Amino acid sequence: MSALLEVDDLKKHYVLAGQGPSDNPLIRWVRSRMTSAEDHTPILHAVDGVSFEINPGESLGLVGESGCGKSTLVGMLARLSDKSSGSIRFAGKDIGEVPSKVFHAEPERTDIQIVFQDPHESLNPRFTSFDTIAEPLKRLKGITDKKELTERVEAVAAQVDLPKMLLSRFPHQLSGGQKARVNIARAVAVEPKLLILDEPTSALDVSVQAVILKLLVQLKNDLGMSYLFVSHDLNVVRLLCDRVIVMYLGQIVESGPAEEIFTKPAHPYTKALISAIPNSAVVGNQRVRLTGDPKSPIDPDPNACRFHGRCPMGEDKCARAAPPKVDVTSDHYAVCHFAQSA
Repeated sequence: MSALLEVDDLKKHYVLAGQGPSDNPLIRWVRSRMTSAEDHTPILHAVDGVSFEINPGESLGLVGESGCGKSTLVGMLARLSDKSSGSIRFAGKDIGEVPSKVFHAEPERTDIQIVFQDPHESLNPRFTSFDTIAEPLKRLKGITDKKELTERVEAVAAQVDLPKMLLSRFPHQLSGGQKARVNIARAVAVEPKLLILDEPTSALDVSVQAVILKLLVQLKNDLGMSYLFVSHDLNVVRLLCDRVIVMYLGQIVESGPAEEIFTKPAHPYTKALISAIPNSAVVGNQRVRLTGDPKSPIDPDPNACRFHGRCPMGEDKCARAAPPKVDVTSDHYAVCHFAQSA
């Protein structure tokens, strides 16, 4: 089976020019004349060499703490921002070469949709629920006939269990769960092949979360979509996803089948994340506590492990050599000096 989405060595770097006194033109001129110091411009490595695949009908979970690069990665995959280097191939086409400003005109725009994290801020306050769902149908599917448009919107609303009476309401007249359904309806209205879910339930009450998650499972089964599910809730990821990738400071540190990741984590960072799950039966029921602060993503040392300094297993070699990619099993790997093959 050929992959639906193939990401290879994807990077997103930000040049931090003009961020401080040292970037003053006069100071730069004096430094160039009076010292031998190299005129260096700092670079923030938001996403740094990420590679993975998503197969048709598969759910892939993406986890990692805030600041690890998840949202930046999602933005590039959804073609809302441009990459620095690497490739993003969708159904065999390198869509990463299409600038994000003109990607809306590509046929793949219909095939890749996103459900944003905040259901409140991602809705146009001047659009009714009907207008919100109808907009992608008009722009991407070219439906202009009023009767056909109404039928399609009502059918999609029924798919997400949104009552017909709510289609005339504006966002401020909807509850959090109802707004979430409108967001999901807008994304699935054009029948995408890949749906990116950026923490779709994080802003909802727990009782509403369960209902929305059940709806997402049902939609995936009914429409045959692939999911990229971004979340901090590891229990939800374990429930919904077939495979999981773990990110830390812009890089993937572990990837594998969901059940293996949660029962036999190979990377110390993954072990720490899973041990933080309440009532976790993994890692001997012992909480793995991390000390220290994450390293800066600005100009990281390419010859050192980025987790060094927080890792409970860290040794001197971790600060001198980048960790290798170790195949734990045929479809499970970890990037760590201490990962072992099964």
